[in-house]
Amino acid sequence: MDRLHLMTVFVAVAEEESFAAAARRLAMSPPAVTRAISALEERLGVKLLNRTTRYVRVTDAGHRYLDDSRRIIHDTDEADEAAAGINGEPRGHLAVTAPVMFGRLFVIPGIVDYLQRYPDMEVSAVFLDRVVNLLEEGFDVGIRIGELPDSSMRAIGVGQVRRVLCASSVFSRKWYAKQSG
Repeated sequence: MDRLHLMTVFVAVAEEESFAAAARRLAMSPPAVTRAISALEERLGVKLLNRTTRYVRVTDAGHRYLDDSRRIIHDTDEADEAAAGINGEPRGHLAVTAPVMFGRLFVIPGIVDYLQRYPDMEVSAVFLDRVVNLLEEGFDVGIRIGELPDSSMRAIGVGQVRRVLCASSVFSRKWYAKQSG
């Protein structure tokens, strides 16, 4: 039998001080509970429970095993919850960096939307017009404009920026007049 299952049965019997009550709690038959405890004691080579027709008590060796079993079951439950949480809603802290103007115009609105969607998150954003070393400076995400140099970091293109030269008609006439004359 599975050791975690055997521990779970043992904890139920020890807490209920009854094979029948443990069977009800675990939705098992009383004989299945009895077989599980016998298999566990045989596997360990030690008696965990003193039992008569009137009572069930944990032995000295059983007390230590009971504490360890509770801890292991608790840790296993937490591990399961953490693994399931990978696909759940994000929570925690996210550190973001981006260029100053781009951050003000586009990143802040995105962060606001993100925080409304995931209220268990905290986001800190630092806007700098220099290339930041994400690992050394503790950032999770860096938004950059331009060509990506060779890097061991992973990058995802999210859009394109095109350059456009613009001038007002007043500036254009003055510039043209200087060039002509």
